[in-house]
Amino acid sequence: MSFADPCLILLDCQRDQVTGSNGKIDPVNQAVIDRIRELLRHARQSGWRVCHCQFQGEGSVAGRAPIDGLRPTAQEAVFKRRGLSAFSDPFFHQVLARSAGSSALLVGFSAPFSILATVFDDANRDKALTVVPEAVGALAVEPRDVAETRAMAFDLVARMAPMMSWEHLTQDWSVDAPTA
Repeated sequence: MSFADPCLILLDCQRDQVTGSNGKIDPVNQAVIDRIRELLRHARQSGWRVCHCQFQGEGSVAGRAPIDGLRPTAQEAVFKRRGLSAFSDPFFHQVLARSAGSSALLVGFSAPFSILATVFDDANRDKALTVVPEAVGALAVEPRDVAETRAMAFDLVARMAPMMSWEHLTQDWSVDAPTA
C-alpha cells in the first residue's frame, strides 16, 4: 500500500505491556512485537514520520522501558502520558494535525485500555487514526486469555475506527522498498 506522508504511532510498546504475570511474553504478543518491528523498520526506511506514546503511570522504570527493537530514535517524537488515551498528552493531537490528509497508523499494546481509549478520543475528534489489528496486542484480562482479550477489544475498536489489515498494508512493500 502506498501512502502520502504517512505517520506511524506506536502506543505503549513497553515491556510491562507485554510481559505476563509469569514473566513471559505470550506467543500472540510475540507475533505482534515481530509485526511492529517489521512495520517500524519499513517506516524508517521509507521516511515515514514515527512517534511513540508511552504510559508513565505506576510500576517500575524498567517495566516502562521500550520493548527491545522498538526503541525511539533521536529523530522520533516521544510522548509520555499519565492518562489512558494518547490524547492525554497535551501535544499528541499536534501529530494528527500534521497528518491531516495522510494516513496515521496506530499500533501497539494495551488493546482493551490505551488503544480503545485513544480510538474513542479520536472518534470524538477528526477520526484520523487507522488501526492495524494484527499489530496490536494486549495482556490477558482474567478470566480471559490474550487472544480473547484482543477479540473483545477489537469488537469495540472496529466500531469506532477504520482498520487496515496487515496483508493490505504490506502488499506492496517489496515494490515500494527504497533501493540502497
